[in-house]
This record gives sequence, structure tokens and C-alpha cells, in this order.
Amino acid sequence: MLLPIAALLLTYALTALISLLAAVVLWRPLAILLAELCGTEERSRFWTVWSTVMMVVTPMLFVSWRGVTTEPTQLVQGTMTSALLGVLMALAGMGMAVWSRSPRADA
Repeated sequence: MLLPIAALLLTYALTALISLLAAVVLWRPLAILLAELCGTEERSRFWTVWSTVMMVVTPMLFVSWRGVTTEPTQLVQGTMTSALLGVLMALAGMGMAVWSRSPRADA
């Protein structure tokens, strides 16, 4: 059994680790793609930073909606589920935004 504050801090630490890992992995490819779509470096930089923030904030929001348990197994399982769902939702939102603005070849 964990103390409630320790459980909460562990939850946010695990979530930050997962979301920051996803943001770091995607930073360069996203920056390149957005540079092509946005046209200017300033716009590209803004949208890259905005997307990175969303990649971190969305999982934090999903984890915050869950109740915190002090049982370690349930804590880790719930945190991982919520954090990965948050990353997935952030990626889906960014993917739809990029896809809708990407040029398409005429079929």
C-alpha cells in the first residue's frame, strides 16, 4: 500500500515519462512535416511546440480523470492505460489535422 500522495506523484511521474518519450520521438519528424505544410519556419515552430504540449497535456488530463488507488498493481495498470489512451488520442487528433491539410494526388 502506498500513501495517497505518493500514489498521486507516481501516477504523474509515470504519465510524464510516457508522454515525454512520445513527444521526443515525434519531435523531429513532426517538425519536418509541419515545415512543409506551414510554409514558414515561425508557423512550423509554433505548431510543433503546440503539438508537443498537447502530447504531454492530453495524457495528464486522462490520468487526472481517474481516481488514484494506493494498491501498486492497480495504480500502474490504471496509469498506463490512461496515459497510453491520452497519447493515442493526442496522436489521433494531430494525425487528423495533418491528414486534412496534406496535399493529395489526384486519383
